Amino acid sequence: MTERQTYSPLAKALHWIIGALVLISLPIGIVMADLHEGPLQDNLFVLHESAGLIVLALMLPRLAVRLRRRPGMSEGLTPIQRLVAKATHRTLYLLLLATPIVGWLALSAYGLGPSFFWLGHLPTLAPKDEPLSKQLFEVHELLGWAVLALIALHIVGVIRHRIAGDEAAWRMFPESWRK
Repeated sequence: MTERQTYSPLAKALHWIIGALVLISLPIGIVMADLHEGPLQDNLFVLHESAGLIVLALMLPRLAVRLRRRPGMSEGLTPIQRLVAKATHRTLYLLLLATPIVGWLALSAYGLGPSFFWLGHLPTLAPKDEPLSKQLFEVHELLGWAVLALIALHIVGVIRHRIAGDEAAWRMFPESWRK
């Protein structure tokens, strides 16, 4: 793989911003569910919801950038590794879109729109239906765990590329890190 096969600066920025937001939002989601009602839980909910909304908003241009141009796969991959890489990336994109949408629907069925920081609530997407809300929150939680599992698999892939010494491990990092 040549050094020229790299992602655009926009793709890199979106990748790392979305990654940071997800890595902030997932632990907050895990912790806040076990807290007693109060200001700490309320503030964590607002941060979790806000991060999810930003992820949803950024995934649309991220998907457009990815569909427009992306480097080819590493030449050293076996057919099964190529299949796993494609499936992991496609599923991760799908989950990064679906998870915040399901969260928004769950909040809507509960009777609220998601908070965007402390500026107010966005509109609801569904009528109030608390039993449906509970089911959607359970789906949202499962999707969050699936995102976490795929991130772990993604990181294993990066480590595999790094150990193999190919350039694929560096494609999402700043050019200055290669030197």
